[in-house]
Amino acid sequence: MHTRHLLLLAIPLSLATGLAAQVQTNDVGMVGFSTNAFGIATGGTVTPYTTAGFQGTSAATSQSILHDPLAPNDFIVGGFGFVGRATITGPGAVNYTLITNGINTAAQMSWDFVGNIVVADAGTDQVRQVTLGGVVTDLSTGAQPWGTSVNAGAYQATTGDVIVGGNGGLFRLAVGTTTGVPIATGLGGFVSWITFDPCNGDILAAVLTANRLIRVDSAGNVTDLAPPGTVAGPNALDIDRDGNLLVGGTAGRLFRVDYDGTATLVATNASPTTNVAGLAVAKASGFAMPFGTRCNATSGLATLSATGPYAAGAPFSTTSIRHAPSSIGLWIAGLSNTSYNGLPLPLSLDALLGTSGCFLNVSADVTVVALADAAGTMTFPLTAPASFAGQRLFVQHTALEPVPGGFSFSNGVCLQF
Repeated sequence: MHTRHLLLLAIPLSLATGLAAQVQTNDVGMVGFSTNAFGIATGGTVTPYTTAGFQGTSAATSQSILHDPLAPNDFIVGGFGFVGRATITGPGAVNYTLITNGINTAAQMSWDFVGNIVVADAGTDQVRQVTLGGVVTDLSTGAQPWGTSVNAGAYQATTGDVIVGGNGGLFRLAVGTTTGVPIATGLGGFVSWITFDPCNGDILAAVLTANRLIRVDSAGNVTDLAPPGTVAGPNALDIDRDGNLLVGGTAGRLFRVDYDGTATLVATNASPTTNVAGLAVAKASGFAMPFGTRCNATSGLATLSATGPYAAGAPFSTTSIRHAPSSIGLWIAGLSNTSYNGLPLPLSLDALLGTSGCFLNVSADVTVVALADAAGTMTFPLTAPASFAGQRLFVQHTALEPVPGGFSFSNGVCLQF
């Protein structure tokens, strides 16, 4: 029953198909209200792909896109009256096959635990399931707390629930139930896309009409991932391999939003040039995800990021910035970000060290001396040993520098190999 889920964890994407790899890890598929076309961004270059038509009903324009990790050259495209499969056969070349036109409006799609497509249907305002053979089943039925405002929805693999976005709110359709319940309200506008923090399962969402990018934790607390208005018209989002948000906005623009909440334009879709309606990052099994509190280094908040791939036998690195030039510090790594020697994490260090707003975010199971360069950047390269396969590692940097208490501490990074 759970074959697809197990394969997602166990099979490297490069081996999951006999076709030559056309779609690479971190490529981004983007749709934008087209009747026949979509784009794939590789770095800053977008390659257009044009089909003979998405074969839907009515206007049949595209609303959403979903990468298939078990067929890594494939994207599932959905929209008005259709869900179909697009197989990339070469640069600019695509084969398209209709899966079903029994959907009203596929506002967002995601994979469930057994390999069916979960669709937030903005036309029927229900959550629906589509098998790869095209069979459509309603997962929610009847009157719903989101009313007639379904605009996003995604399957949460850690719980088996579906999180639904509507006008001003997020809702949970618990596994085995047919009626949703509110999670968070008063968000200021229509929720346009939902994804999840791969490390802790928090809900990450775009709120289109409020120009917000938000995080909702398991207790329902809502925080902004970036200042409202950072991206105009955020209509879709996903997470890349290194833990950055990728956000689709107006006029086909794709932005990368880092842990500081700073948005950088990385590509513009020309297929078509309309507002981004949906996006999907092609992912491998390993990832990095930043988390936790930072405190001030010499030139601002000590911010840690990682660069992959995150796989046994492959090189990766962690890098923190804004330190004093040529400062000495530590690379701290552990197997937990919830406890260390019986103490709960994160652990405030201010009373112990005299620091200001600094926390230990990871269990200090291993510490290694690290040095910042003349620009104040501390990079620690490492090749993941074979024993890292399937493991999760938590990393943090600290540095000796002229700040309160004499130490800066970065945020943590969760690494999955």
